[in-house]
Amino acid sequence: MRVLFTPMAWATHYYQMVGLVWAFRAAGHDVRVAVPPSVTGAVTGTGAIAVAVGGNYDLMAGITDLVKTKQRMDQQAAETDRPAGARPNLLELRMVPHIKAAEDVAEDLVAFARAWRPDLVISDPLVYAAPLAAAAVGVPVVRHLWGPDMSRNIFLPGSGVSEQEDPRAAWPAQLTALYEKYGAKARADIAERTLDNCPESLQLPGVPNRVPMRYTSYNGSAVAPTWLSQPPDRPRVCVTWGSLATALLGPESFLVPRILDALSGLDVDIVVAVKQADRERIPTVPARTRIVEGVPLELIMPTCDAIVHQSGAGTALTAALYGVPQLTLPQVADQDLVSDRLAHVGAGICLKGEEAETGAITAAAAKILAGGEPRSAARRLREEMLAQPTPSEIVRTLEELSAAH
Repeated sequence: MRVLFTPMAWATHYYQMVGLVWAFRAAGHDVRVAVPPSVTGAVTGTGAIAVAVGGNYDLMAGITDLVKTKQRMDQQAAETDRPAGARPNLLELRMVPHIKAAEDVAEDLVAFARAWRPDLVISDPLVYAAPLAAAAVGVPVVRHLWGPDMSRNIFLPGSGVSEQEDPRAAWPAQLTALYEKYGAKARADIAERTLDNCPESLQLPGVPNRVPMRYTSYNGSAVAPTWLSQPPDRPRVCVTWGSLATALLGPESFLVPRILDALSGLDVDIVVAVKQADRERIPTVPARTRIVEGVPLELIMPTCDAIVHQSGAGTALTAALYGVPQLTLPQVADQDLVSDRLAHVGAGICLKGEEAETGAITAAAAKILAGGEPRSAARRLREEMLAQPTPSEIVRTLEELSAAH
């Protein structure tokens, strides 16, 4: 069988697919991963074969523009005291980057699909060009979630919510035209199955055609540091911060210095996992603190008693897989959703916006380290994740879907 993966144009979104990519390869299937040129290195670094598609549109820049537009709209609404309903249609605006990304890759992706003839297309929910490739060769699309179902939560078209259920799920005319051009249907649900590597208790209810699958932690390859094999002599807290919020909101959203200040008064061992560019944003390093670059979280988590982060889905799921309670300081919308779900199951404490001041961070971290419900809930979440079928087991399910189609 030939399987085409179409992740979003960010390495971290692809990383959540790596376990299934490997499982298909191990089962003897051919796999290709179609991504813009900016992501091909991340794909080949996992041992997979990349196919470069598009490359003329910068999705990150487009989303950054969207965030700035929303900030201006919010500011104008506050200054004029207008009701929310009087604002321009943000629902349409937030689709603009994803439509442009689909237009950018569509021709290359469809051409490759027609030449290679995949039997199955497995796609990120936000890659709207994937159904075009599937329609070109008459094969099913399988959606691969990357945490709580953000797309359906905000009523994005094709995510499984119909316009009859909620008019916010309407398809923009520009996207409908793109689908018509390539002979694809703009349906309420563009996928026949939804692979969900998020445990059900953490997931939003009602995922359409849900196929549960165990989360596979992958944050890049590395040589395991020897110090990680030595048990810490005090509780260990991991502090990590992704680059998304900083790119979208600016350097003031990088809260690691504040977090370190808050943790400095606790009797803990601190490991800060950041990229090199962010390391330079940390002017003062407290005692008993180690800053590391390029060390995958899956190596650090088994030694930790808590983690503090901005609530990216990959980080949250990795910590959950190892039963680590979490303190989250979300910065953007999907991080709010992840934080809310962690708090809902009791495995995390969330501090949003102005709540995330130094004293509150200290108190929340101390509560998590004291044990109790956050630790118990985190262990329950780990057990739930380990009970889900592995990617290797899911391969058989998808083989049957392809054969039936």
